Amino acid sequence: MSRFNDIEAALLSRMRALKAKPEKTINFLDLCLPLGDAGFTRNEIMEVLSALEQEKIIAFSPGNRLLILKKLPV
Repeated sequence: MSRFNDIEAALLSRMRALKAKPEKTINFLDLCLPLGDAGFTRNEIMEVLSALEQEKIIAFSPGNRLLILKKLPV
């Protein structure tokens, strides 16, 4: 598995742990701090989040929040 896929899997797992679902916002720090502790850099996390935004799964919101637009991929 590539590093990108590892980060994506960890990110989606963390989102599920935060009970992310469509039309719900989650705090960016609640999502990223545990991933940083797991050894992922901010740039790596942002790369995956940008890909999810391009796929219209999430949207960046004011106040360091992420809006979930669609059901998370499996």
